[in-house]
Amino acid sequence: MENGQQSKESTAVIYREVQVMPLAARREALLLIATLIMVILLMAARFAAVRAPENKITLKMYQQPDRVLTNQAPTLYRSLSGVAGDIIDLRKNNGTWPDVTMLENEALPPFADYFLPGGLRGYAWSRHEGDGWVDYFGVNKDVEIAEKQNLDPLDVSFMLRIIDLQNKEHPHPHFGRDSDVSRRYVYQIWIYPGMQQYPATDVIKKGWKWIISVTDSADNSAGIVSEYPGQ
Repeated sequence: MENGQQSKESTAVIYREVQVMPLAARREALLLIATLIMVILLMAARFAAVRAPENKITLKMYQQPDRVLTNQAPTLYRSLSGVAGDIIDLRKNNGTWPDVTMLENEALPPFADYFLPGGLRGYAWSRHEGDGWVDYFGVNKDVEIAEKQNLDPLDVSFMLRIIDLQNKEHPHPHFGRDSDVSRRYVYQIWIYPGMQQYPATDVIKKGWKWIISVTDSADNSAGIVSEYPGQ
């Protein structure tokens, strides 16, 4: 009897209860995960399809997208874009377009060059006023010096043009219509490789390029370009 009882006890230890997830439940979990992934992918595709038309800009022959800018040119482009509003505010407060010295004293880059990388600190800026506009023209005069110092200088001429649409003598082309009374000032940034002389109003004839970004098109009458007076 004792031997039979020991045999039963040893047999009871061998058998254990193990719970296994039913195959149908695992399939349901995998199906749920796959469905969630599919929903996320469809949402991403839908978002891209909706956004795509906003990024499509039809450019004129004298315009170039900002993605063509290389090396340190995007930094200078962003600085000029950001300072345009400050220049307009100073014009409204003082009644005249601020000169380069005032902009430097106001600590506004790129005129205050201590905020810029070393390769951009050699730019010499000058103001040029006309009837209905002002230009801030800059060339890098320290390219050779900066190259010797391994500062990766930018050898591109830049011009920030701010146009007063309420002055009938303002230059063209520009964003927005001449008859649009809801806006007064628009700005644009032109570039030309190398060290150039100030082009005045002959920017297109002299081969300068107007740099355009998606933001420019969205914020300036949906990208409408007036090329001639009265447009």
